[in-house]
Amino acid sequence: MVSVIFTFGGFALLAFAEWLIFSHARKQLPRTQARPPFFSAVQMAGYLSVAGGLLSARLDSPASMRAIPLLDLPAVRAVGFVLLAVGGLMLIWTVFLEIPLGLKKHGIPAGKTYRHGSYACCRHPGFWWLACFTLGLALQTPGPLMWIIFFLANACNLLLISIQDRYTFPVQFADYREYAREVPFLIPAKGRR
Repeated sequence: MVSVIFTFGGFALLAFAEWLIFSHARKQLPRTQARPPFFSAVQMAGYLSVAGGLLSARLDSPASMRAIPLLDLPAVRAVGFVLLAVGGLMLIWTVFLEIPLGLKKHGIPAGKTYRHGSYACCRHPGFWWLACFTLGLALQTPGPLMWIIFFLANACNLLLISIQDRYTFPVQFADYREYAREVPFLIPAKGRR
């Protein structure tokens, strides 16, 4: 139960951080202006809470809950480990490193969208890496609690990126609507760009 509260609470904090951005940007401030007070702290608390919820579900799954026989096989756990590792590393790259490094590399000014790398394929590539990571975690912990967390985390993440796409990013980035017309939301489309 603690894992569900931490995971859901983390996404609630991330949604609150998006509200801070939206309300700050709606004050007709220039898009290049710094982020609102406490935004980074709320956002980091959200990320840590989600991570804590996932870790808690992994560590607190009682032995009685690890009873899904088809998932408790060494091959399934090996696939889970690969998905966990790849998803985790790519999630860190996509969410925390790719944009700041890419902005410097391509000389993109503040208030403009980053359209390179994985962000040229779809507008929210981190969604896929979190799904990969949580699927790997669920396969590593083949009990019902971890599958509940898997579905909860990905449903909350889909809701969060929908809020970002519809409300936050259009007021945060001057060219976001153009970017949204050129790059698909989640499913990469060949030749769309």
